[in-house]
Amino acid sequence: MTAPDYPLPTLGGYETYQLAQIATFIADRLARHRASARGRGGRAARATAVRDLTAAATALDAAIGATEPTPTGRLPRPLDMASYTAARELISSGPRSADVVSLAGSGGQGWAVVGNVPGIGPVGAAVGARDIADALRVHLLTRPVAELAPWAVSGAAAPVPTLPRQVDLAAFVEQLDPARGIDRAVAGALRGTDRRTDAAIRGRFHGVDLDAPPVVRPPGPTAQATAAPGRRARRAVVRSAPRRFMIQRPAAPIVPNTSAGP
Repeated sequence: MTAPDYPLPTLGGYETYQLAQIATFIADRLARHRASARGRGGRAARATAVRDLTAAATALDAAIGATEPTPTGRLPRPLDMASYTAARELISSGPRSADVVSLAGSGGQGWAVVGNVPGIGPVGAAVGARDIADALRVHLLTRPVAELAPWAVSGAAAPVPTLPRQVDLAAFVEQLDPARGIDRAVAGALRGTDRRTDAAIRGRFHGVDLDAPPVVRPPGPTAQATAAPGRRARRAVVRSAPRRFMIQRPAAPIVPNTSAGP
């Protein structure tokens, strides 16, 4: 699907938003792990990134109702240029685009989300599950450019470090930022894991509604948007997987009637 302006006429519900935000949190921490200094100087940063990745993987499994941990190689991660080029040949696109393709068509495994966002350039993700791929496609089509930087296509593949079986989730929650959407999504998915983690979530996110629908707020109307208002956004029907934990399902994100540049 392609469209020149933002917001675009496809917008998913809260579950789609949550999956994409958790996946983006994982991509963000992969970037931090990759950017950490080599040797002893970067040991603390790498350890923190590994802890965060493990906790976010736990949140992702909870959000999709996984019955066993997702293998490290199937966690969401940015596409490398070779995979992006191979997947790109299977589709056509416009100024702002995002499409889901099976990597089996290029000899790989899993799914690729391949797109282009003005201001960033080529964007893409490699994931193991179609539900996550569909969620990221909507994410790339509808979210502000500033939120999509973790999905910029990298020159080389981004390896996921070996993750421990478990980490101190309560300690992880205490360093999350309630002002960031990806952090709120991870915290929301971790509710119900254990009492200590729940207590940490209540303390860290006191007064924050973790089930509130996201609000997309473009920076302002453009001349083109003023002259020709865009079509009303349609809510996509999202097929959700069974959950291990009960998570409330509020209304779909709220989108203003104005339209703005990407």
